[in-house]
Parts: sequence; C-alpha cells; structure tokens
Amino acid sequence: MNNYYIKNIKSLFISLLLINTLTTNAQCITNTEFNKSTPKRDLRGVFVASVFNLNWPTNRLATPAVQQAELITILDNLKANGYNSVFLQVRSECDAMYVSSIEPWSQWQTGTQGLAPSPLWDPLTFAVTQAHNRGLELHAWLNPYRAQTSSATTYPKAANHVINTNPSWVFTSSTNANLKILDPGIPAVTTYITSIVQDIATRYDVDGIHFDDYFYPASGMIASPGNQDAASYAAYNPSSLTLSDWRRDNVNKMIASVYDAIQLINISNNKNIIFGVSPFGIWKAGTPTGITGQSSYSDLFCDPIAWLNAGKVDYLAPQLYWKITGAQDYVALSKWWNDQVKAKNKQLYISQGYYKMVDANNWEATEIQNQINQNRVVNMDVTFGQIAYNYTNIKSNSKTINDALNGNQFQYKSFAPPIAGKDDLCPEKPANIRFGTQKIMWDTPAASVDDGDLPVKYVVYAFANAAEAITNMNDGSKILDIVVGNELAVSQTLIDTKYFVVTSLDKNNNEAGDFNTTLGNPDFDLTTNKSYLVYPNPFNNQFEVEFQNAFSNFVKISIFDTNGKQIWGQDYTIVNSKIAVAPMNLTNGIYFVKISFENGTSESFKMIKQED
Repeated sequence: MNNYYIKNIKSLFISLLLINTLTTNAQCITNTEFNKSTPKRDLRGVFVASVFNLNWPTNRLATPAVQQAELITILDNLKANGYNSVFLQVRSECDAMYVSSIEPWSQWQTGTQGLAPSPLWDPLTFAVTQAHNRGLELHAWLNPYRAQTSSATTYPKAANHVINTNPSWVFTSSTNANLKILDPGIPAVTTYITSIVQDIATRYDVDGIHFDDYFYPASGMIASPGNQDAASYAAYNPSSLTLSDWRRDNVNKMIASVYDAIQLINISNNKNIIFGVSPFGIWKAGTPTGITGQSSYSDLFCDPIAWLNAGKVDYLAPQLYWKITGAQDYVALSKWWNDQVKAKNKQLYISQGYYKMVDANNWEATEIQNQINQNRVVNMDVTFGQIAYNYTNIKSNSKTINDALNGNQFQYKSFAPPIAGKDDLCPEKPANIRFGTQKIMWDTPAASVDDGDLPVKYVVYAFANAAEAITNMNDGSKILDIVVGNELAVSQTLIDTKYFVVTSLDKNNNEAGDFNTTLGNPDFDLTTNKSYLVYPNPFNNQFEVEFQNAFSNFVKISIFDTNGKQIWGQDYTIVNSKIAVAPMNLTNGIYFVKISFENGTSESFKMIKQED
C-alpha cells in the first residue's frame, strides 16, 4: 500500500465534505466540555448592587439620562471583560427599581422612597433591553424578606410600603434597630413575596429571578417578651414543629411557592425564567468536616439542601467568600456543595468575594484566579461558573483582576449553560452562512418547530481545519465571538486561514449548529504541511501514523463520530517514529481522528473506515 500525505487525499475529502453537507441535519450540541480549563458553557456573572447606591445607580439624585448612561457603561465594561450574566438588584428592601403597582419606588433610585423618576422611565425594562443587545443575560436579584436597611428618619418609608400597610408583618433585628424583616412565619408574607415575583416574571423579559442570603436575621430578633415571631409561631404551627424547624419550613414554603409560580408563568408565556438562590456558604458548622462558622441552617434558618431535595431551585450559588485553606476552606466547601447539587441533578454556580481584594483581607487577584481554577477541576462536575460580588471591583480593576482574568481564565468567550430539564428543545441552526467583505454573515432561521423559539444570539467558531471542527466542537478556545446580530467582522487573515462554524443559542442557551459543514477555504487543511503521514485511508482494520519530526514520545489518539462524540481513545508510545492504530468495533463510515501531543498541541484529520 502506498503512503499518502494528508494533502494527497484532497479530492476524496472534498467529496465527502459535499456528501456531509447534503445529509447533515441541525444538531443540538450537548456533549461535555472539551477541556474544563477552557469551558464554553461557563456562567460568568456579576452582582450589581443598588442598595446604598453601591454599584448602580451611584447617585440616586442623578437624572434618568445620567443613570442610563452609567448603566450602559457598566454593561459595556462587563462584556469587554468576559462576563456574560448580570445579576441586577431590583428589590433591596420591599421597594422597586422598576415600575410597580405593588411596592414603592426605591429610595436608591430617586432619593425618596415612593417618588417616581422624572421623566418617568422603567430601569428594569431598560436594563433588560441593553443587556440583551450586548448578548448578556439579565437576572433580577431580589431580597425576599428584608424591609428596611437604614434609618426611617433619614429615609422615610412611602405610604404604600409594606411597613406602613402591614406593620404586623415586620420584626426587627436584635443588633440593628434599622434592619427590619418580614416575618416568614405568616402565610400572607409568602403570598406577598410570590406576588412580587409573579409581577416581575410576567411583565419583564428577565432571564432569571435570584434571591440572596437574607432570610431570618443571623443575630436573632428583639425579645418583647420572647421572640417577635412568637405569635405567628403559635398561630401557624399546626404540625407542632420546634421553633427552629418551623422557621426553616416557612422559608422552604416560600421558596417552593416562588419556584412553582415561575414554572406556571414559563409554561403559559413560553418563557424560560430560571430561579436560584445564593445561600450563606456554610450549610451546617462541621459540614464538611473541619468547617466552622455561622451557618444557613442554624443561624439564618434556611435549608438549601431541603430546596434541592424538593426540586424547588434550578441552581444554587452559595456565597463562598473565603480563601482556599482555613476554617472556611474554599476548596472543601465548593466540592461539598458540588456533590450535594449533583445528587439532585441541579447546577452549581459559586458566588465569589471579589470585594475581599480591597477590604482588610487584602486578597491578591491570584486568589480569585485559583478559586476559578478550583471551580473547573474535573470532580467539580456540576459547577458551571461563578458570580462575582461585586461590580465595584471590576469597575476599579482591583489588584488588576480584569487583566489577570482576561489573560487566563476568561481569555476565551463563554455562554451560560442551559439549565437541564427547563427547555431541552433546540433552535434551528443559522441559515445561509457566508462570507461578506471581511465579515461572516448568516440569516436568522425559521422558528423552532418544537417550541417556536428563535435564536437569541449566535456563537462563531474558528478552527484550524475542517476536521478540528468535529474533534474540538466543545472547545471554548475555538470560540471567536458570541453575537446578537447576523454578522461578525473578521480579518482577511482569519478568512484565509481558518474554518468557521456558526451556531444558534435559544433563550435556554440550547445550542444548534452543523460542525460537519464549515465555512472556509476547502483546500486549507489538506495542503497545510503536517508533521506526520497517515496510511492507508480508507483503512480496513488499522491505520498507521508515521511522524516525520517526532517531538513527543507519547501521543493520545481519539476518534470521534460525525456528531463530535468521542467513541474510542488510546494512549500510544511512538516506536521507530510510528504507531499502529487498530480501533475496535467501528462500522464503515467517516470518522475524525485527533492526535494529542505531550506539549498540549493537537492535530485533527478525517479517516474513512471501509472494509473490503
């Protein structure tokens, strides 16, 4: 049998490419990450706090135009620094950073609670539109129970604020007279909170509803005499639960009520709003072994594990605002949360304490980087990203954190992962993908026949050759950009040297595209000089790879089907510059082979299995 350089089978490969073009249907891309260090499905979120004018708006007396410009700057900055999701605080103390008929305008928006902006505008509508225009997700972040954070003398409550309309619902923290909380033990409070969520979820195109860790006050409540919730405990405890269990059950019921309400709205309005919570980072002291400190379970009377067990959250994002190592070790806690979430087939994002770079803790940027690396280790298998608290540190580039992440962990683009079980129906793939003048263009496809969804954005990939589009289809390092429109400017050099694939993302980030059909120079991958020979092709039972310039003693051979699923793999030692590959149980057809070298580089090519 004669030896063939890859380039000498050009006509055969082109013929097969044409066949693939005619026979391949749109696929829903669901395989696991190619490399967890370069994930393409990675939520990169940021908490943008409104309370105390921490992040936005920084001036509650500024005109709407100034506040709008400030928010646009924030969104542009987040997109430029690799983030894909914004968690915007729209209800910090039973108030509204949006037009509401239930609760008063926030004092942090207009300076006076209950005072509408002038001229009137809707900050949440504006935020959603501007975020989506940039390909960013917008999650509405709410504090469910907190009713007051600062002196009512300094910041008077509006007449329609819940403290005035339902004063019997409110109790006060034992250590902070200005901190007032809605009593979770009163069923009407659960109904009230649910109505707030229903209002937002129905009227706004938000991607998610998010709660933080404010439940019962950690310091307890004023005794007058006894606990302030003694009356509600007596009135609403039909099961005779202990006080602690009853409090946790109250929160459980509220979480379940909110989750169920969102599901009904999703179904009736063809929405895909997800619901998650950022509980305090320690579930119980001593869990996992060696962890000490305040806990969600005993101090805040909330039980995130119960929410998981009941299936009433789509994800958890525990607040792990501690360093790696120590009594609140980030590694131990993150792995524990990962395993609890995995057991219930949910997803984990981790809330990270960027603010600790500038407070007394004085973290270096490497601490944040190392935590993100921990989120991506192999056994963190249901951890799909992180949420930074808070935007101030990104705005100021604390400890040059933006530069550090952009040069490493956020070097490549990513999109938030689809939430399993929420909407597994895929959009149609982009239509008529083509080159323009130094740009790639495509048409919006028809709506999905399954659920009527259109793509909300598109992912553009650039591969070294057509074969690599199959072997590296889940490799985040191959993403060129994620865009909202129908074109992307690219340099002529890229057009001349790369193979492109464009895929669709729907509102649940389900991805559809055709990696078998690439846009690019059809001769490029076949005429490029390779460091090896492959023969025979087609092959029967085995083929050989002969290395012309061996720079590695060991290689890994991986074989993929035309859908990009790895179906075979084996490690080899190179002997006399050759290896013989004999994959088992392959039927006749087209396959894609990837050679991985010790130095981390790889090469990919097509092969044909053809028995005599």
